[in-house]
Amino acid sequence: MKELFSPKGLVVVAVLFLSVNLISSLGLKSARVDLTENGLYNLTQGSRNILAEIDEPVTAKLFYSKDLLAEIPQLATYGRRVRELLEEFSLVSGGLFQLQVIDPEPFSDAEDEAVEVGLRAVPANTKGELAYFGLLATSSTDQRVLIPFFDPSNEQFLEYDLAKMVYQLDHPERPVVGVLTSLPALGGPPQQFPGAPPPRPPWFVIEQLAETFDVRPLDPAAGLIPDDVDVLLVIHPKGFPDATLYAIDQFVLGGGKAMVCVDPHSEEDRPPQDPNNPLAGMEAVRDSDLGPILPAWGLELVEGKVLADRNAALAVNAGGQRGAEPVDYIVWLGLDGERLDGDDPVTGDLSMLRMPAVGMLRPVEGAATTVTPLVTSSTNSGEVAADNLKFFPDPKRLLNEFEPTGRSEIIAARIVGPAGSAYPDGPPEGVAPPPAGEDGSGGHLAASTEPIHVIVVSDADFLADGWWVSFQNMLGMRIPRTSASNGAFALNAIDSLGGSTDLVSVRSRGDFQRRFVVMDELRDEAEERFLETEQALNDELAATEARLNELQSQRADGSSAFLTAEQQAEVDDFLAKKVETRKKLRNVRYELGKDVEGLQGRLKFLNIFGVPLLVLLAAFIRSRMR
Repeated sequence: MKELFSPKGLVVVAVLFLSVNLISSLGLKSARVDLTENGLYNLTQGSRNILAEIDEPVTAKLFYSKDLLAEIPQLATYGRRVRELLEEFSLVSGGLFQLQVIDPEPFSDAEDEAVEVGLRAVPANTKGELAYFGLLATSSTDQRVLIPFFDPSNEQFLEYDLAKMVYQLDHPERPVVGVLTSLPALGGPPQQFPGAPPPRPPWFVIEQLAETFDVRPLDPAAGLIPDDVDVLLVIHPKGFPDATLYAIDQFVLGGGKAMVCVDPHSEEDRPPQDPNNPLAGMEAVRDSDLGPILPAWGLELVEGKVLADRNAALAVNAGGQRGAEPVDYIVWLGLDGERLDGDDPVTGDLSMLRMPAVGMLRPVEGAATTVTPLVTSSTNSGEVAADNLKFFPDPKRLLNEFEPTGRSEIIAARIVGPAGSAYPDGPPEGVAPPPAGEDGSGGHLAASTEPIHVIVVSDADFLADGWWVSFQNMLGMRIPRTSASNGAFALNAIDSLGGSTDLVSVRSRGDFQRRFVVMDELRDEAEERFLETEQALNDELAATEARLNELQSQRADGSSAFLTAEQQAEVDDFLAKKVETRKKLRNVRYELGKDVEGLQGRLKFLNIFGVPLLVLLAAFIRSRMR
C-alpha cells in the first residue's frame, strides 16, 4: 500500500489511467450498453440487413458546425449521437458506407457547399452566425438523399431516417402505391385564385409514404387501377361504384397487394352542412365497406356496430356535476401490449395505436384463406350501435350501459391464401371485363392466380393527423410530434406488402414514452365507482321528480302554485339525500387522488432514496463480512 502512494506508484497509476482512456476512446469508440426495454440505442437487425445488401459505395457527408454548435448543449450532445450512429453504419457496412465529417466554417468553401446542396442553416448565437447540422448522401450512380437538419426532438426516428436513406440509394426504382379514398387524405384542391385559402396539405402518413414509394392518387369514379400499381391503399371506400369495386376485386386476384381501411363510423367523414337542415350532417351515411369483396376474401365486417373496449378506452372531457370531468370513452381506443401481434413485423414493435370508432372483423366460416389477427381488443369488450354515435354521443351513458361479451374481437388482420372472385359470374351489370391479352391472359378472373395478400383494418380515421401526430414550427421547419404509432403501422403494412421488410423493424422500434399502467388502473377503478354513484344520484333525481309530478296531479283543487305538506316533505328528503350523495362523490374523487398520490410518493422514495440505501446496505454487509 505504501508503494502505491509513493511517487513511482502514482506515476504508474497515472500512466495506467491515461492508457485505459486512450484504448477505450480508440478501440471501444462505438461500444455501448443499452439498458432500455426495447433496445432503443442498438442498431436493429433491419438496419444491419440493409447495410449488408449495399452493392455500390454510399458516401455520406455530415455537415456539422463544431465550434458554433458547441454553444448549444442540446445540439452538441445530439451531434455526438448522430456521428456515432453514422460511424456504426460505416462499420457494419464493411466500408461501403463512407462517412465524411465536414465543418462548414463561416465564409469557407465548405459553407458554400452546404448552401449549394440545400442544407438548412440555424442561428447559433446573438452575433447572427449560422450553423449547419445536416447530411448529404450520394451513390455511385449519382442518386442523392438530403437530410437538411437533424432535430434532437426527432431522435426516435434517427436510425429509421438513416436506414431509409441507404435503402433509397440502393433501390432507386420505387414501388407504386395507388390510393383510393373518399376522405381528404390526399389534401385539398389547388389554389383556385390569388388570395384564396391555401389548399389543405395531405395527411402526414401520405407524405411519409411519398418518401419511399411513388404515391399515385386514383379516381374512385374511374373504375380503373393502372397495371403498374404494386400496392393499393383503400381508405374509407364509401359510395364506390360497382366498377371500382370490381377493379379492386380483379387487382387482388391478379396478384396485386392491398391495404384496405373500412369503417363502421368515420369521425373524419364530415359531410357539408345544409343551412336548411342543420341535422343533415349528423344523419348522413358515415360508414364504408367493400360490398361482397371482404367475404370473398374470408373476412366480414359486422354491420352497423362499433367496438367498445373498457380496458383500452381513451379518456375525454365530459360534463358532470362539477363541470368538465375526464371519462373513459369506450369507443375511442388506445391499443398496446397484448392487443398488438408481437410476432408480426407490422405490429411487433409498435408502442400504441389510437383508433376511434373501430369495427369488428370476423373470419368467414369455410373460407380457404388464412386470417391472422394483427390488432385485437381485450375480452372486456362489447358492441355499440353505430347510430348511437351520430347525435351528440354521451360518453358517460355509453360507459354506464356497457355490457362486455367476454370475447376478443379482431380490429385489423392479414389475409393470405387462395380466394374466389366476389363476382363469380362475371363483372356486375354495366361494367366491362378487363381485356384479354393475345396469349389468352387477362379477362375476368373467377379465382386468384396466386395466393392473395391483403391487410384489412376496420378503421380509416386512425390515419388522419389528429389521432397520432401534431406539428410544431421550429426555425421555419414543420416538425412532427408523434403521440402514437398509427403512421408506423400504415407504413409497415405497405412495406410488408410491397416494400422492404427490413425498414419495418427499424421504423417500429420502441417509443421513448412509457405508460403508467398501475396509475391508469387506479383511475379506471375509481372512475367506475364514481360513475356508479353519479348514476344512482341521477336515477334518484328522476324518481323523485316523477313522484312529485304524481303528487301534483292528485291535488284536489287542481292548483300547482304551492306545494302540499306531503310534497314539501318529499322535496326536503330528496335534498338531504342529494347532499349526502354529493359527499360520496367527493369522497370517491378524494380516494382516487389519495391512491395516485400515495403511489407517486412511493415511486419517488424508491428512486431518490432506495438505490442509495441499497448501496449502503451492501457496503455494511461487506464490511461486517470482512
